[in-house]
Amino acid sequence: MCFLRFLMQARSTLGRYLQAEKATGSETNLRKLHIVLGNESCDLDSAVSALTLAFIYAQRQQEHDFLPVLNIPRIDYPLKTEVRHMLNKCEIDAQLLLFRDDLPEQLRSDISVILVDHHVSSTSLAPLVSEILDHRPLDKQHPVLQLLPTHCVRHIEPEVGSCATLVAERYLAEEQPRSSCVSRLLHATIVLDTINFSPAARRFCARDLAMVELLEQQQQQGTETTVDEDEDVQLQRLQLFEELVAARADISQLSLAEVLRKDAKQLRTQRNNLPLAGLPMLVRDFIELPDAELAIRQFAGDSQLLIILGMFVAPGTGQVQRDVALIPLSPPCPLLERVRRALLDCQTPALQLQPHAADSNFMGGCFMRQLNVQATRKHILPVVQRVLTEWEAAEEATQHCDCDDVYFFKEKPKLGLS
Repeated sequence: MCFLRFLMQARSTLGRYLQAEKATGSETNLRKLHIVLGNESCDLDSAVSALTLAFIYAQRQQEHDFLPVLNIPRIDYPLKTEVRHMLNKCEIDAQLLLFRDDLPEQLRSDISVILVDHHVSSTSLAPLVSEILDHRPLDKQHPVLQLLPTHCVRHIEPEVGSCATLVAERYLAEEQPRSSCVSRLLHATIVLDTINFSPAARRFCARDLAMVELLEQQQQQGTETTVDEDEDVQLQRLQLFEELVAARADISQLSLAEVLRKDAKQLRTQRNNLPLAGLPMLVRDFIELPDAELAIRQFAGDSQLLIILGMFVAPGTGQVQRDVALIPLSPPCPLLERVRRALLDCQTPALQLQPHAADSNFMGGCFMRQLNVQATRKHILPVVQRVLTEWEAAEEATQHCDCDDVYFFKEKPKLGLS
């Protein structure tokens, strides 16, 4: 089955399940359903990994149904500019895709969920997770991990630069299925995620490079074009990388609030919600734009603190710059100092944070350059999540303190000698 036909059938498969459940509420006479779900940032790695892994599994386990789902509302799809650009090149229209709000609010207990490019789901989905495929460091302290079923198979391999590499390894491990579109999508994603194998960024390993080379061989099969010179290969990768970087940085049709939503995640605990936004530009440049403060307040809502991670990739050279901003939404914000200190103290890896050369008083925030450009959001997220969890535990302990040791006096006690 071709890849586009698989995507079309996935929509009708979901409709069939929803109709059967609505009509009878019965779980009988339906094939086993697996939902392959990317992470909520829905960058190119997440989207492509979900789409292609679902296709691979569907062709190899034809007695089951596999549905790829992009973990964002359909209305947010235009914000994912590099995803839309690459899928459009493969003639994949938005109407062929399934989004988070296409699913029912409550999934049946017999449905299986496969997480790709992340390993922490919502508390409601966690008991349904049967498999995890991720390249982010395992956040062992996250409370949702305790809700995963014992049969959940975890493939978490932080050494690779892209989750698409893990999918490509599974794709190429067997002769079938084969799709020029799948090869093209996986190849482009790995090139972008590894910063085109930049030695300075060091976001790749030998497995990433091996998969890109094998996928390039796949794409050459059946064509008259052959690539014999290494220089030609490097040039083609560079052109593809710069094309995708330009598509990701294209915010010309977005409002500033949409720019913040474009690559955002929400760190959640039982009582707190902390937004973290990734920008295709440096934060120091973003806050200089008109109405930046208004956009930040619209995006962050009633949260105490907003964390923004900026990244700029220089055209031509591919040189990467990063910075970090901690912006309090309702000062004073003691949480800001705790997060700042945790990021400064982080050694896995060390972020090498330094104040920007020109200090800024924008919204009372803290703005720092990140000299270790190899450290990404997947390294920063667990640090912030841990601070948030500890902060909430400390607040709860304060509210439930043992008051037996608190003494009240009607009069000021006499502390001197009588």
